[in-house]
Amino acid sequence: MSKKIQLSIEGIHCASCVNTIEKDLKKTKGITSAAVNFATEEASVEYDDSKLSEADIFAVIEKSGYKAKLISGSMDKGSHHKMSEHDHTSHAMAEGSKVVKNRLNKFLLSLSLLTLILLFDFVLDVSSEGTIMLLLSLGVIYAGREFFKIGIPSLLRARPGMDTLVALGSGTAFVYSAYVVLFDAKTDPYFMDVAFIVTFILLGRYLEARAKGKASEAIKKLLQLSAKVAHKVIGENKTKDVELEDIEVGDKLLVKPGEKMPVDGIVLEGKTNVDESMITGESVPVAKTPGDKIIGATLNGNGVIVVAAKKIGKDTVLARIIKMVQDAQMSKAPIQKLVDKISNYFVWVVLGISLLTLIVWLNVSGDVSSSLVHMVTVLVIACPCALGLATPISVVVGSGRGASAGILIKNSEALEKIQKVSTIVFDKTGTLTKGKPEVVDIHGDKNILQLAYNLELNSEHPLAQAIIEKATEKKLTADKIEDFEAITGRGIKAKIKGDSYLLGNYALLKDNGLYLSDAEKESIKLAESKGQTVLMLAENKKYLGFIAVADTLKESSKEAVAKLKQMGIKTIMLTGDNSLTAQAIAKKIGIDDTHARLMPDQKVEKIKELQNKNEFVAMVGDGINDAPALAQADVGIAMGTGTDVAMETGEVVLVKGDLMKAVQAIKLSELTLKNIKQNLFWAFVYNTIGIPIAAFGFLNPAISAAAMAFSSISVVLNALRLKRVKL
Repeated sequence: MSKKIQLSIEGIHCASCVNTIEKDLKKTKGITSAAVNFATEEASVEYDDSKLSEADIFAVIEKSGYKAKLISGSMDKGSHHKMSEHDHTSHAMAEGSKVVKNRLNKFLLSLSLLTLILLFDFVLDVSSEGTIMLLLSLGVIYAGREFFKIGIPSLLRARPGMDTLVALGSGTAFVYSAYVVLFDAKTDPYFMDVAFIVTFILLGRYLEARAKGKASEAIKKLLQLSAKVAHKVIGENKTKDVELEDIEVGDKLLVKPGEKMPVDGIVLEGKTNVDESMITGESVPVAKTPGDKIIGATLNGNGVIVVAAKKIGKDTVLARIIKMVQDAQMSKAPIQKLVDKISNYFVWVVLGISLLTLIVWLNVSGDVSSSLVHMVTVLVIACPCALGLATPISVVVGSGRGASAGILIKNSEALEKIQKVSTIVFDKTGTLTKGKPEVVDIHGDKNILQLAYNLELNSEHPLAQAIIEKATEKKLTADKIEDFEAITGRGIKAKIKGDSYLLGNYALLKDNGLYLSDAEKESIKLAESKGQTVLMLAENKKYLGFIAVADTLKESSKEAVAKLKQMGIKTIMLTGDNSLTAQAIAKKIGIDDTHARLMPDQKVEKIKELQNKNEFVAMVGDGINDAPALAQADVGIAMGTGTDVAMETGEVVLVKGDLMKAVQAIKLSELTLKNIKQNLFWAFVYNTIGIPIAAFGFLNPAISAAAMAFSSISVVLNALRLKRVKL
């Protein structure tokens, strides 16, 4: 029987780790699929439980050099809200504290021991006390034991990576030095080289761990959106508070003003306005009357309603959004770093050259000691310290440069791949627009704003707030109103000084026997064609005019889209808003293509369609509803002015919500990747020149170590140039 489990895996720190685990799992009989997520350090494994057990899967992973732990109660099993908030986030919290702290401790231990070695060798001149140096170096090896625990088994499985290179370089130098000390050989030990190698690489690993994003925290944020309890109707005028997992389909639930909807359902009694911005991204509340659908976790307005539960647990819209975020994150194949690809071959070449060096010198000189020195020199000069620093140091400096410019980049993969973007997809509200309605036009009687202000003063509706802000700006004062009546889905009715007023949509006017002329309808249609929401005002059944309210464009939107198009990047808008408004906004900005009235899962499908056409897609969004699309895209770019969930899901966060920062992020990615390639080029040039010189006996291990240190310094200095680049 097929079974699917989710595991947290300890020890993942690079793309080669992901590949190693996936390959070992996939070749295991009984496992049908395996996907490892680098960002969350989790794995999803599907297997036939008649052929192997969970313990067998753990054993495979442990044999690869990693530790696995079962995440119980995944979204496919059991109940919904409580079940996995802790499970899905425990590993992310560990990564954020325990793992990073552990890496820092290892680096500080190695650095302390290196300092002592340097002190003994250069200041106290006790290098002759080989036993002390041996013990100190053994401590350094202990600090970097992860390289050996993973690197050596990887070599034995013929899949060497960066850990293998580090283990070979430092391990060979240590073993040879220990031999020199223990057997009183007439050559110098190279404990200092061992300490330098391990310390430099541990520093790189610590910096990488700090930069890694905590994508799994997005799941926690989503889970926290749900209501905590529900008021179950158990009799006439009686309710009982119940946990969400105790709700069954068909249950009647009372929802009070300001509360979250507990589940997906249908309104049975009452009227209200519901803030559905977490799903649609639109700031204007939606009127709900009996028969209308409601979505779990959306926010109720001022009305009291009774709803019938229709979808519960994993079937709710929120639960499906959570599942989509998980699936999109898990389906992303980690980028195989250029350095990992090359190192797979590089280590074999180095091993071959070092062995050949030993054999040739043994035949030429017949001296075992000098031949071994030449072999060690090759391994020391080939030690990938510069190679190991080439990528992380550029990423650290590049991401730091981005942070100073208001661009937060969560992981090295994101920084490396943004420059590949061929299509950039935007959400509308809060991304291209400010996400806050404003009065943009007043048409008709000169007192319209004053009258509308009187009517809307006590309303919390976003459209009302736009009118109130405009009136406040003009320093208007309100008159007392009487017989106020809010009509759901229509507008409001009230009296001012004995006169009756209507403020709302055309349906409100028609319900009260007031019809507009063709000319008046045409002026309203013109405003709506510009993406504006029209609020019509009538006095004693006489039409006075309208106030146009719209979500205005951000100042940077038009310029950013123009810059992206100059870079050859296609621009697309995906929005939950109506088609008329979407087309109007797209035309103003210059967007290439627009798709309106989309739910979160439909946005994901649109992005998948683009990816199937070999487009490299970036998604820019700010709302909870954008989280699945941000996760599905090749690069998720979240607005810093948006929701926490969007910011956790996105790999890049634009702190001030300025779209020009998206353009700068692409440029920064190009510059950083160029810098990484330069570092790798010089690292390999150093090895290409240094290895043959060492093999021919023109260097000793001490000089090789100095050359290795110089190559590392040159890589760091080159990376530091990114601090001064203009974006």
